[in-house]
Amino acid sequence: MSAREKRVVRKKKKFGLVIEFVPVIRELFPDEATKKKIDEELTKAKGITPAYIADKFNIRVSTAKKILREAEENNIVKIITSSRRTKVYSSVSK
Repeated sequence: MSAREKRVVRKKKKFGLVIEFVPVIRELFPDEATKKKIDEELTKAKGITPAYIADKFNIRVSTAKKILREAEENNIVKIITSSRRTKVYSSVSK
């Protein structure tokens, strides 16, 4: 069984309850086709977060944060609001 296959993990809790879940394995680096789709999404998005990109394109949140930081430096997106935990970005209208 390879590392990419989905495996059911059982986690035992108190009083004999067993919870089954499938851990999500995300890509560390997106391929070129995925990168183009992310760039298209950034140009037309009104509000976008790193978690949204990570869920939609199946990449890690840290990678999504790096992509958004690079897009901000290139004036593709701008920060609408930020807190201690997350930042919300919007596309720059030209």
